[in-house]
Amino acid sequence: MVSFEDRAARLQRIERGQETYGEGDAKSQALAFYLDHMLDEVVARVVKGGARRVREPVELLISLSGFSPLTTIIAFKALNPRRLLVVSSETAADSIDVIAGCLVGPGGLRPRDFTHRSCVPTDPLGIYRILKEELGRAHPVGGARPYAIIDITGGRKVMSAAAALAAWQLGLDLCYIDSEYDAVRHRPVPGSDRLLLLDNPTTLFGEQRMAGALEAFAGGAFESARQRYDELCESLAAPGRARLMRALSDLYRAWCDLDLERLPGCIEAVASVLEHESYQVGAETSERVSRQLGFLRRIAAGERDSLLVCYFVLSEHYRELGRHDFAALLSYRTIEGCLAGRLESLAAGFACDRPDYTLLTGDVPALEERYDEIQRSLGRTGSVNTLPPVIGLMSAAVLLVALGDRLPAKAGIGDHKALSHLNSLVTARNKSILAHGDRPVSPKDSATLGEKAKIALRAAWALRGTGEDVIRLCDDLRFVRTDR
Repeated sequence: MVSFEDRAARLQRIERGQETYGEGDAKSQALAFYLDHMLDEVVARVVKGGARRVREPVELLISLSGFSPLTTIIAFKALNPRRLLVVSSETAADSIDVIAGCLVGPGGLRPRDFTHRSCVPTDPLGIYRILKEELGRAHPVGGARPYAIIDITGGRKVMSAAAALAAWQLGLDLCYIDSEYDAVRHRPVPGSDRLLLLDNPTTLFGEQRMAGALEAFAGGAFESARQRYDELCESLAAPGRARLMRALSDLYRAWCDLDLERLPGCIEAVASVLEHESYQVGAETSERVSRQLGFLRRIAAGERDSLLVCYFVLSEHYRELGRHDFAALLSYRTIEGCLAGRLESLAAGFACDRPDYTLLTGDVPALEERYDEIQRSLGRTGSVNTLPPVIGLMSAAVLLVALGDRLPAKAGIGDHKALSHLNSLVTARNKSILAHGDRPVSPKDSATLGEKAKIALRAAWALRGTGEDVIRLCDDLRFVRTDR
């Protein structure tokens, strides 16, 4: 059996005119010899060592062809697609004939599975249209999109660049026949060929998809963002930033849902990734996220006051997104929690869900009378001289005023007018879809409730005497909107 090296040497002699092989000029004879005696081994070498496996059977190979038909033929035989489209300039018609003669016929492509289109090499839009039209024909209505690869080896450099851009736009993989180049004979060295399968750069580096994931993240769609970042983690060449943003999306989703069971695991997941990938989001954002983790650990540990801060932070988050019913609900919970917490701090053992009023005062009848007086002034009717068996927001506010406590004045609800305004806001909230009615909360009422919640939270924190600026804390806990 003649070795490949001996055949390569004979090819050189044919090219030089030192030996003949069939008819035609030396170039035509050399091409015929290569196809007859060297091509099969070249393809075998390419398949064996030069390419990673394709993801699935190739339905369509789109190959650029110039004056040499060989790269198209090698790519076709290495990938074994079901269909072939050759795109060439009008001056490369001879190459089309060679490709068709080699690949179409018994044991090869059916004539209907071979297509060739000519293009203007310097017209990127024209090349894009050709590729898109062919993909459209290969994509049956309602069916799955066929797996197609674009071979950018042949043709002019401008054609290759245009085809590569089209591939990236259409989400297709690229391939390229690489080889050592013989500068003397102006052709690749036979047998040095290898097929490179190139991922779409948007898959490798993912800037467009990262931007889409970040848009979902910044819009508060944290589950959607988590899913997108999860996909990016599996495909990016450098997935560090996607891993961190995936963990942060999952954390923020659990935070928004007040999913206290999942929260600890999400906290530690972010902490673990942040330890190694903090540079991905910059020092300022990294430090802010670290402070948020510290606060969330307090919530996970059951710290009640921290949960009130959490309500307020989430109410502001939903208000920014225009989700005013959710914002109003959480503002309401903030105010209610501040008032109830203050009541329960006045006497050991007092609880708003099962109140023992003797713990608050030695003169319960006097408290009943004062409470009833304030209730009637607000137009709130109920059992006369009966204190509430369960204390809600307005009953807590009225009780604190009746007791002469300092919180109502600090929270801006210490007089009749302020209490009446608060009562109207509570009524609007109670008629909302997320409470007891079917009316949406207006943006105005939502904003007013938010401002009331802010004042109540600041007042409650001031009476704790810790010196902590709770509003500054809330600003620090606002969800980051960027991964930079």
